[in-house]
Amino acid sequence: MTATRRLFFALCPDDTIRRALAVEAERLAPRCGGYPLPAENMHVTLAFLGSVDASRLEALVDLTRAWPTLNGEWTLDRLGHFPKPRIVWAGSRTPNEALLTLDAELWQALSRHGFTAPQRDFTPHVSLIRQADRAAPHSRLAAPLRWRFDHLALVESQLGDGGSRYRTLANNAV
Repeated sequence: MTATRRLFFALCPDDTIRRALAVEAERLAPRCGGYPLPAENMHVTLAFLGSVDASRLEALVDLTRAWPTLNGEWTLDRLGHFPKPRIVWAGSRTPNEALLTLDAELWQALSRHGFTAPQRDFTPHVSLIRQADRAAPHSRLAAPLRWRFDHLALVESQLGDGGSRYRTLANNAV
């Protein structure tokens, strides 16, 4: 049997944004139910690949490292709720064209490696709370957060007793 790795492509915020999102998650969790995600897990997933044969890892690392340098900004000012996976999240009230374009371009590149984009509209978001029984009591973050993103990361999700742990395998940071 061949080993697999649970992989995704993401944008990861700096420590200041991570801490601010974690504070928001802690503040909202008692009102929404569920549990807040730790600061180190805060990210926006661009492409979730799922279980990938380990033999494909090298090509994905190469794709990541060769990706053009990013220089974008995203304002997080909205709270949302995905009822079926029971997630409360932070995102934007207005679409961020740079993120939408990045998502489309990434999936186009991944298609050349045999991956198929999901049949859904991309909603850029950062998960704050898992197992949330209800939406946040309001639709806006306490204060908008400006997130400058400058690199793409290939991340491995390792499931364990304490939940998921993420490990960056490659990025295109200069």
